[in-house]
Amino acid sequence: MTHPYYPPTLLLPHYTPNDKSTTELLLIMGSLFMAVVMISYCSSKTLSKHTTSPIRFTWFIVCSLLHMGFEGYWLWYRETIAGRNDVLAQLWKEYALGDSRYLSSDELLLTLEKMTIFIWGPLCFMSSCSIWGGSPKQYLFQLMASMCHLFSCSLYFIMDLPDAIHCVPQPLYFWIYFITFNLPWIVVPSLLLQQSIQHYIAAVSIVTNKKDI
Repeated sequence: MTHPYYPPTLLLPHYTPNDKSTTELLLIMGSLFMAVVMISYCSSKTLSKHTTSPIRFTWFIVCSLLHMGFEGYWLWYRETIAGRNDVLAQLWKEYALGDSRYLSSDELLLTLEKMTIFIWGPLCFMSSCSIWGGSPKQYLFQLMASMCHLFSCSLYFIMDLPDAIHCVPQPLYFWIYFITFNLPWIVVPSLLLQQSIQHYIAAVSIVTNKKDI
């Protein structure tokens, strides 16, 4: 069966078309995303007495669920995902229109995803836990997770740009799926990294000043 992915020479003999439309899949993903965001934000505001930032807590909860859950699903089923038609598989097949490497088990991408699932994911979860409890360790975990995100997302873009040969040559799939869906993992970690560095500079300054007295 022919497939809609690029490059057209990509071999996917087990490919099965999605039975849900792009609109349906985007609504499902959007609804799940908003539900996680709202539950995380509201719970951090109402259930925790020590949360220093509900927004940062929500960000790291979303990241940990995406990395260990959604991407963990891809890792487990990556060799058969093109022929599966459960909701998560269909979401991956839809996203693969922007990056078909997720259907071909690209070795470099596989290595990057393994690091994301088994290292970045737990780091994000530890960040969210430390923020929930108001622990000073939150800025250490935040710094580490943010550096990991910047490394992996930058490498992810570098691996396929500027040619983007694995992306269907349409603005929707390049600018929305490939660029916009991944850009938050460049922008937000950059801001969080800066915040973490500022906190550590302030802490070192306090310690240094005390020693000088």
